[in-house]
Parts: sequence; structure tokens; C-alpha cells
Amino acid sequence: MSATSPDFPGGLHPERPPHPLLPHIAPVFVGLGTTFAFPILQAAGEAQGTGVTRFAIRTTGRLETLIVKPAVVPLLLMGVGLIFDDHTGYRDDFPLWLGVAIAWFLAAFTLSSVVQRRNLSRAPQLLDGTPDDAPLPAGYLAHAPRIRVVGAILGASALGILFLMVWKPGQ
Repeated sequence: MSATSPDFPGGLHPERPPHPLLPHIAPVFVGLGTTFAFPILQAAGEAQGTGVTRFAIRTTGRLETLIVKPAVVPLLLMGVGLIFDDHTGYRDDFPLWLGVAIAWFLAAFTLSSVVQRRNLSRAPQLLDGTPDDAPLPAGYLAHAPRIRVVGAILGASALGILFLMVWKPGQ
């Protein structure tokens, strides 16, 4: 089997690094995949009371700081690198679906960094001063739906972008 044969396993070629998409896709699964646990943590905490909710919100913040945000850096760098890779052809013929996916990603990243970060920063403040075994305070109960709605928008965005990246409409 030759390296230029169409049936060469996985389209691998000895002169190219194996799976050039892997450094772009891995941060998606590790970083963005982690975010799908956030609403589960929030709901589980709220079902158990103030102390567990406080722990869930702080855990979400730590996961975001230690896993999600660092994963965005290689995701962006490798994505830009793939655009300019001679093998993708995107440098010469930039597809509309990719432009939409990039704009959507940047909008979701901004929503996460500005709005959701503020929502999540406010949540522990609303829980402070309330004993761990006490019911959730009214201020938190009024604020929690904002976290859920923005989280749902971000989750739908991640799935929509993934859909565009896999389907590649028009190609």
C-alpha cells in the first residue's frame, strides 16, 4: 500500500504528522465537554441545599479555570493553523460554514467570558452568610435561572458548532 494511495489507513501520509485534527479536536472534548457537567452539578447542589450548591458553584468555577479556559488556547491556535494548512484548502477557498462556526464560537466565548462568568461570580456571594444546612436564599433562587439559561445557550452553541464542523455544509 503506497502513502499516496486513497486507501492508505486514515488518510495518513508519512510526510505529514498523524491526524492533524487531533490537537484541535482534543481540547474540544476535554475542555468544552467538561462544561456539559456544569448544569448537572448545579441541579444536584440545589436539590441538596445551600452547602452543596456552594460547593457545586465553586467546583464549576475551578473546572472552568483549570480545564475549560486553558483548552481554548490550543483549540484556537490549532484551528487557525488548520485554516492556513495547505492540505485543508481553506486558505484559498474559505467556506461559509467555517466562517459561521468561527463567528458563533467567538460569540459563545464572549457570552461565557462576560455574562456567564459574572453570573457564576455572583452566585457564591448570594449564598454567603447562609448556613450550609439552610434552604437556598431567595436572592440565589432569583439568580439561578440566569445561570441555567446562559448555560443552555452555551451548550446548544457547542453542539451547533460541532454540527457545522462535522457536516461541513456545501462541501
